[in-house]
Amino acid sequence: MKYLLIGLALLSSFASKAQTTPSNNAAPVMDLNAPYIKDKHLPQFSLMTVEGKEITNKDLPKNYKYTIIIIFSPDCSHCEHEAAEINKNADKFKNVLFIWDSYRDMDLIKKFAAKYNLAGQPNVIIGRDAAFTIPTFFRPRMTPFVALYEKGNFVKVWEQGVEPFELIKITQGN
Repeated sequence: MKYLLIGLALLSSFASKAQTTPSNNAAPVMDLNAPYIKDKHLPQFSLMTVEGKEITNKDLPKNYKYTIIIIFSPDCSHCEHEAAEINKNADKFKNVLFIWDSYRDMDLIKKFAAKYNLAGQPNVIIGRDAAFTIPTFFRPRMTPFVALYEKGNFVKVWEQGVEPFELIKITQGN
C-alpha cells in the first residue's frame, strides 16, 4: 500500500508538470493563473498611442461588436506576418476594433505602424503600454498574442497569433 501511495503521488506530480511545462518542441502552455482566465472583461489599461494620445479602456469607442487585443513586438517576424495579413483583409474587419500593444520603444512601434498601415485607421489603436498592464493581465509567453472580445466579454485567445480567416469566420458569423 505504501508503494502504491508513493507511485500515485509521483504520477500526480508528473501529470501536473506535464500540463504546465512544454517539451522541447511543444508550444508554450498558457499561464492558468493569468487574470484573464478569471476576469472575462476587457482589461483596464492606459496606452500611449503612436499619435501621442493617451487612451484607456474607458475611452474605447462603443460602436464595434468585437475588440481584438494584439500584444506584439515590432521586430517579431510572426507579428509582422500577423499585421500584414490583417491589413490585407482590413475590409472584412469593419465591426472590429484592433488594439495593438507593445512594450518596446515608441519609435519602433511608430515604424511598425507605418510599415503595416496601422496608424490612422479608424478601427486601430496602436501604442505603448508603459505600465505593462495588458501583458500583466494576459501573461503572454510569446508574440503575437491575440485576445478576442465580443461586446467587452472574453471569447478566445491565441497564444501564437491567428490567421485572419479564423478571425473573419468568428467576427462575421460564418
